[in-house]
Amino acid sequence: MISKKLFSAVLATLVILSIVAGSTGAFAQTQTTTTAPMRQTIIQTAASETNFSTLMGLLKVANLTDTLNGTVNYTLFAPSNAAFDKIPSSTLANLANNTTALRRVLLYHVVPGTLLSNDIKGNGTFTTANGLSLPYSVTSTAVTVDNASITKTDINATNGVIHVIDSVMIPPANATAAATASATAASTAAGGFLGLPGFEALYAVAGLLAVAYVVIRRRK
Repeated sequence: MISKKLFSAVLATLVILSIVAGSTGAFAQTQTTTTAPMRQTIIQTAASETNFSTLMGLLKVANLTDTLNGTVNYTLFAPSNAAFDKIPSSTLANLANNTTALRRVLLYHVVPGTLLSNDIKGNGTFTTANGLSLPYSVTSTAVTVDNASITKTDINATNGVIHVIDSVMIPPANATAAATASATAASTAAGGFLGLPGFEALYAVAGLLAVAYVVIRRRK
């Protein structure tokens, strides 16, 4: 049987660690809250960048600004003005005059959820906002989505993230929407003891030990 002194010492140690952890977490949270810079939505962020003026104009024509200005998180693979310059002016004009086709192209650049650069690994596909499969590939030298290379990553917004790409991505003519249009930005961290993360698990252990100690004392 564990001696009372040893049991009390273990309990006291856990309680002290819990208090220290709680204080540290609160301090870190306060620091993050007070120093975090103010951010804008995806649309507000793109509008503030002159390099996205062509994209912004087309998003307005396609009536997609509200979609990227709301509270739902998205990842936007944003072609720069130079990327649009690669497209023949006649093709761009035809897109601007065909809202259905334009929306299809632009939504091919949008993936539900927040996908940071660290979340894009290996080779695979994302499901876009209009249910199409968007292939991506990661090598030691480049990250590509469809035919475009990502030139700048992780422009954070309040409702997602923007990655700049060097080409406009055109979905295949025969591409059809997936049965379920969904994308996972990142996996959630696994829970600890009793499904509780980090020091919350420590609090649970301390509580269980306290109860056990009371029960042992009452039996004597």
